[in-house]
Amino acid sequence: MQTEDEQFLVRLEQILQPPVPIPPGDGWAAAPDLLLYLVEQTRFRRPSLVIEAGSGTSTLWLATAMRAFGIPGRVVSLEHDAGYHERSAGEVERLGLGDIAQVRLAPLEQHTLHGESRPWYAQSAWKDLNGCGLLLVDGPPGLTTPLARYPAVPLLAGALTPNAVVVLDDYDRDEEKAIVARWAEQHPTWTLERLAHRKGTAALRLPDTAPG
Repeated sequence: MQTEDEQFLVRLEQILQPPVPIPPGDGWAAAPDLLLYLVEQTRFRRPSLVIEAGSGTSTLWLATAMRAFGIPGRVVSLEHDAGYHERSAGEVERLGLGDIAQVRLAPLEQHTLHGESRPWYAQSAWKDLNGCGLLLVDGPPGLTTPLARYPAVPLLAGALTPNAVVVLDDYDRDEEKAIVARWAEQHPTWTLERLAHRKGTAALRLPDTAPG
């Protein structure tokens, strides 16, 4: 009997029919139920730019979705770990997705946010990005610093399009709940949806007007 994860993966493969099998992720990777949600959001929203904080299996599925649905856009993933960057970038090339997906090496550097200094991906890796319709926040790892993923929205809010969606993985963890609470307080016009995925997912949707 198939596990629930296997059922989600089968559905992903049926929807996208990747020409080359996409390798399974490790224990840090986005769970298959989240991957399916991201693919569905990609098909519905047709974003011209997807930004990922963190790279991995999700990079491959998102780029495959962009190609399968004929979306003229790209996926840009930020990765602070040199080893993970090399592996993710290698898989992108091996699967022939280099024209859609780019994995950028982005070492952590300090950023000042609301009077606090916090480490996040180097500004040089994302300062040129704009028009993002889907932001996946799945890094940096929580053990790098408290509230490690919090800077994503303060730093990238200006790159988001109206009606964009921000997706945070691992929402079952207390730190991620605290992060979302901060984001929601700072952006009261955004709407929050809590998804009962295996690791928990929070999806914040921007209004149809300019982001704020």
